[in-house]
Amino acid sequence: LKLPNRLATAALVFVGSVLVTFALSAFNFVRETGPTEKSAKSERVKDSPEVTLPVAVKALTITITPPAYTSVRAYTTATPQLSVPEGSEIQWKISFTDSVSAAALIFSAKETVKLRQQGETKTVTRKFTSPAFYQIQWTDRSGKTRSSDYYKIEVVRDQAPEIAVTNLEQSLELSIKDKLVIDVKSTIKDDYHVNDAYIIATVSKGSGESVKFREEKLKFTSPARISGQQISASRTIDILKLGLEPGDELYFYAEALDNKQPIPNRSRTETFFITLQDTASQSLSVEGGLGVDLMPEYFRSQRQIIIDTEKLLRDKKKISKHDFNFKSNELGYDQKVLRLKYGEFLGEEFETQIGETHAGEEESESTEDIAAKYGHAHDKDNEHNLVAEKKHADDHGHDHEGEGGDKTKELMDSYKHQHDDPEEATFFNQSIRTKLKTALTIMWDAELYLRLYEPEKSLPYQYKALKILKEVSNDSRIYVHKTGFDPPPLKEEKRLTGDLSEIKSSRHQSSLITDQTYPAIRKGLQLIEEKLQQKNLRLTGGDKRTLHEAGRELASVALEKPGQFLEALSMIKALEENETNDTMQKLMGIRKAFWQVLPDEKVTASQRNNTTHHLDRAFIKNLDALKNE
Repeated sequence: LKLPNRLATAALVFVGSVLVTFALSAFNFVRETGPTEKSAKSERVKDSPEVTLPVAVKALTITITPPAYTSVRAYTTATPQLSVPEGSEIQWKISFTDSVSAAALIFSAKETVKLRQQGETKTVTRKFTSPAFYQIQWTDRSGKTRSSDYYKIEVVRDQAPEIAVTNLEQSLELSIKDKLVIDVKSTIKDDYHVNDAYIIATVSKGSGESVKFREEKLKFTSPARISGQQISASRTIDILKLGLEPGDELYFYAEALDNKQPIPNRSRTETFFITLQDTASQSLSVEGGLGVDLMPEYFRSQRQIIIDTEKLLRDKKKISKHDFNFKSNELGYDQKVLRLKYGEFLGEEFETQIGETHAGEEESESTEDIAAKYGHAHDKDNEHNLVAEKKHADDHGHDHEGEGGDKTKELMDSYKHQHDDPEEATFFNQSIRTKLKTALTIMWDAELYLRLYEPEKSLPYQYKALKILKEVSNDSRIYVHKTGFDPPPLKEEKRLTGDLSEIKSSRHQSSLITDQTYPAIRKGLQLIEEKLQQKNLRLTGGDKRTLHEAGRELASVALEKPGQFLEALSMIKALEENETNDTMQKLMGIRKAFWQVLPDEKVTASQRNNTTHHLDRAFIKNLDALKNE
């Protein structure tokens, strides 16, 4: 059977559809390419607001020449609103209609510069280092002077270079066994060009009043010359070549300069500190021919030991086990030194006395008299018949007194200040002594785990010791009671006389006159509020003069923010010249700008004015009348 189909026709239709599809796609691609370029140009134009030039101006060409050090080429624009690099030179070329006889540019509403005739155009050139605004002013053949809207000149500041050290911590402590070489890596960038960069290093030697400083300027070694917009620089600092010895410190920072003329911009990093540990800080004194090692002059505080322990735990994976154990043992030694220092405050001058119980008296009491027990006492049987010597009698009497004097001695000891007893040789009261003893016991445990190379177990004890030491510091503060003024007694002849001539009153009355800021703007704001409330939009000559004076004050503010207040200045100009029919919108826009300029008033104590309704006043008046009846 033959199926009723038209495969040939269908195939031709399919091929034709494919060809038409490709043709339309190519056409659409070509058609979209042209408008895309135009839209890109239009978007660039839309970056700056569209400005309509005055009718008298036929053409405007502005040439902007940035400073030579920026390496930015000169460019031209036809838009009067400008944004230029700092220090740029701007040239205006303006073509007017035949009706214009003279023209000038008014800069920042206070400086007028006449345009020079150059062929068929009028031109003027100015250099700008700060923001400004301007308007075009011209005089027609009839002698009438007109001016354009206000146009802004934004100045893009030359920013200081950005510099940072990327590979170092701000504080670093090294021992004499470490690698005494520091690699400094820095990144530098600038909006135009980096001209130079270096490291300022200061070496501190000595301590106290004998400390000495030496400053050196170190150049980066890679690259050999700092020049470019974005640079990665490095330098290796040899600690020993700088003359550092154990106990000395090194401070350094990196500084960069750009190529701004005549004075370059500078910026610097934060200061970095490198300390070389002092390994020979012990002093030796000779007493009686014997050398005695004294305590190190420098010992760490409990907080410093905690910081170093936490740093050691962070660096555990970065250092070898031998170095880890060595540093942990060193921290244990520092903990011991601190413990001994606080032991001295308690009167425990030797390490063996810390935490021990002084039981000398108990031992002496419990010691038996061996000679009396095993000796021959037959030669003393007749001692009671002998005449007692005076000394013996005294001793005998003392012994009998001592039999019942133990309690009296103990009672007296509680009130005596015994300097020879290390338990009592202190300035602390009993509660503070107890806390300090507890802290010393905890320091023992902290030192133990540091010696066992387990600093993570030592940290809780260190924090407990620090907490107790802070409590002791707060408890030992002296409170001084504040007393009031106790006046001397009055003389008898002065009393009850009522003479107050020599007494000064504590109340003073004075009038404070302050200069009001922006008086013209405040006056103009008051005028606008009255016009809007009364819905009287007609401006008289006096109203225009008021707005003109307010506009002059607003122009001085617009120098700092030209893009914010130029629209309000243009509105004031339009109202002065009767160039607008939308007076309501213009007044509201000017009012908004005036409120933005005025500073926030400080709240002062003053009498509050209460406003009441006339019915309320009548009601109160009737109540008073009823009371009087």
